[in-house]
Amino acid sequence: MTINLSKIKKVYFIGIKGVAMSGLAVICKQRGLEVCGSDVSEKFITDKILTKHDIEVVEEFLPQNLDCNPDLVVIGTSWGAENIEVAESQNRGLLTISDSELRGILSLEKRTIAVTGVHGKTTTTAMIAHVFNYAGLRPSFLVGTGTVPDLQGNAAWSNGQHFIVEGDEYVRSKQEKVAKFLDLTPAISVITSLEWEHVDVYPDLATLESAFGLLVDKTRDLVVACGDWPSVKKIFSDKSKPTIRYGFEDGNDFIAYDLDEGFDQTSFKLKNANQDLGSFTINLFGRHNVLNAVAAILVGRQEGIALPKIEQALKTFHGTERRFDISQKNDMVFVDDYGHHPTEIKTTLQAVRHRYPTKKIWCVFQPHMVSRTKALLADFSQSFGDVDRVIFADIFASAREQGQDFTSRDLADVTRQYHQDVVYVGDLNETINYLRKNLPDQVVLVTMGAGDVYRVRDKLMI
Repeated sequence: MTINLSKIKKVYFIGIKGVAMSGLAVICKQRGLEVCGSDVSEKFITDKILTKHDIEVVEEFLPQNLDCNPDLVVIGTSWGAENIEVAESQNRGLLTISDSELRGILSLEKRTIAVTGVHGKTTTTAMIAHVFNYAGLRPSFLVGTGTVPDLQGNAAWSNGQHFIVEGDEYVRSKQEKVAKFLDLTPAISVITSLEWEHVDVYPDLATLESAFGLLVDKTRDLVVACGDWPSVKKIFSDKSKPTIRYGFEDGNDFIAYDLDEGFDQTSFKLKNANQDLGSFTINLFGRHNVLNAVAAILVGRQEGIALPKIEQALKTFHGTERRFDISQKNDMVFVDDYGHHPTEIKTTLQAVRHRYPTKKIWCVFQPHMVSRTKALLADFSQSFGDVDRVIFADIFASAREQGQDFTSRDLADVTRQYHQDVVYVGDLNETINYLRKNLPDQVVLVTMGAGDVYRVRDKLMI
């Protein structure tokens, strides 16, 4: 859809608390538009960002909310015609677009760098934005999290030429089964990883691979991709698009090696066939974050940032909210992470174990979506080998799907085949009460999931 944003004065966001929606609201506010919106009353990690930017939020969906007469209504992915405000917008004949379409419109105004992949895209987007910002390029950016401390938020619209945006592989809306990132017009695309995910909208891996293949076709100048993933290799097998592949494995254009995983940082070296690019250090943990850093190095280098400047920038990056987010109270260590796919869980818990090799580690996992939990059940049940106790909370109830024909109790039963200490306790309030009674001192507690499992940590930190 083509919309001239310069002619828009007032924008209303339905589902404004979503990570992408809140960032888009901030961008619109910074562009001088009047911005408001609505959502449910539950606490979100984006609440503080919306408050910081003085964006009005009504915590209830009501037809009369649209009496503000917006010029444009932006609809979040989770909401369709069953939402009373979506229906009212249509009844009033208001101009409506999806959050994905708004990102696409913005991407036409800048040299867009789209960061995609089923894992790692949030951290990589934030890292690239930080590198560009550190180099004085004043990029615009949109990152799919509550906040990035080094960037003072999750989004900004600046006067630099670049727009660094997290490209979501999920579909545009309930009605339009088109990958969101296909609304973008990228000069450079990054593909951090590719395996089967979002099983509610992608029936198999081939369908998801096809969507990424279309992204490659749409990218104007260059694709930077992690070549360690079989599916990444597959989608490039019949394409001639200029590509830089990176990873740990031989055969990539750039290879990370000599990893040194310390307690507070990770160091590595990077080389290609012709030269050694030197050593780099990040304040993040796990091999996956080394790959995220390599993507940031290669994109920065491609856009003319000197390697010494990139190296300095990476040393000053401190991660994003809900990605290996460490906090402490007395002898208790809390690690909060957004991981909700078996690969993410295994990778993150391996990094936690590496950081705390002698400590007891408990993991509270809140599955996200029944469809994903059922489809990947065999992998989920074998993902917790690095922790001493697994505590399953109820599956996060997503607005995307209805019905509960599978529960966390079922997941716990299967997981007991592979892990000797598995507990199912119920909802998050019951989980908090269980931990208050049973959590020993000096245990590392990991809260993990794409829902609101971070509330467990927040309550125990009080």
